Amino acid sequence: MMICFAPIVHFVNQLCRLIFGAGFALDTLVCYAVLAGMLLASLKQLHFQIKIDVLIIVIGFAVAYALSYTFTESNKDFMFTRWDDIASNPVYLLFIYSLPAYIFMRYVTDYDRMYEICQRFSVIVVFCSLGSFFLMFLRDTQPEYMSFSYNLVFATIFSFIYYFEKKKVLSLITAIVGGLMIFFIGARGPLVCTLFCMIGYLLISKASVGKKTLLVCGLLTGGVIVLVLWQQILLTMKDSVDAIGIKSRTIELLLEGDFSNNSGRGDIQQKIVEEFTLFGRGLYGDRTVGENHYAHNLVIELISQWGLLFGTVIVATLGVLFFKGFRTKNNTLRLLILALFSSSVVKLMFSGSYLAHNAGFFVLIAACINSMEEEDALPADANKELPKKKSKYIKAYSRYG
Repeated sequence: MMICFAPIVHFVNQLCRLIFGAGFALDTLVCYAVLAGMLLASLKQLHFQIKIDVLIIVIGFAVAYALSYTFTESNKDFMFTRWDDIASNPVYLLFIYSLPAYIFMRYVTDYDRMYEICQRFSVIVVFCSLGSFFLMFLRDTQPEYMSFSYNLVFATIFSFIYYFEKKKVLSLITAIVGGLMIFFIGARGPLVCTLFCMIGYLLISKASVGKKTLLVCGLLTGGVIVLVLWQQILLTMKDSVDAIGIKSRTIELLLEGDFSNNSGRGDIQQKIVEEFTLFGRGLYGDRTVGENHYAHNLVIELISQWGLLFGTVIVATLGVLFFKGFRTKNNTLRLLILALFSSSVVKLMFSGSYLAHNAGFFVLIAACINSMEEEDALPADANKELPKKKSKYIKAYSRYG
């Protein structure tokens, strides 16, 4: 629910505003109350078994937040808005939205069940997003292309993975609908996330050679068709979306040849890199030197905030965690990690901040730690020899010998 929360909230918002009017604002509060209720109901599953890394992560962020707010005057405007700002207060986004996602994932043990639940939510998210678009279309408004498409990424790529693993038609339909919305209504980053997931699936999945061959042939065939009929396809698409009143930024960028344009991110990142310090500028510190812009790059953001010393250690630690996660022998967990990595880390290399609306990033870290715990426990079980059964004659001989 935490991974897929934003697009469901957006759909409820649009539905309420269509019914009650544009000024209706109670919907956000209600949605967050539902999320809070789910979190509180889940606490009983923890059984108060505190994990060391959970304490370290929560206390570490609490201390870092307090120090950053106390000693860096320029960071305060980015770190706190108002206590009644339920939807966007950075304190809530980190400590009530993102970090709880890490905590709860550390207690997940039934990955097969989570795998199935993620698929159900993926279907809900894609069709809620489709509903949001139609509701906005009825009100003659356009969705914010970037947030709309990034909210779709996890659901779309997970449905793609689920289809190739389980061969469920509903998953294929969900993946196609999600992919089309990302292309026509969304941004460029989600397309890169989706492509990364497809390539990653070919490399790490245990799918049969036939499945992988089918996927490769599909990608190559689609690529050849696009290369041959590139301009004609784009013009036809543009005419089609213009006819129904949809503005597609992706198609416009492709026609103008600006698809690879970094939209000023390079200048922002260069300014932040030039201001790197040994111990960092504190949480949200990249905003202070990026002229109110975040880094648009996870590595640069971490080093800017935590410093060359601690930031480099954090980046290296994350690299090891992700590497270990992709090597886990649990195929279900490995595919979950692929979907989470593609929709969070790949995204954070282009857009967004790990401190805001990125529960999936913290779920990914927790999943990788879970995979390492599984690997540590596996050898003992795997090397444990089963006791050999003795025949009834040997047992009798042992008893009376």
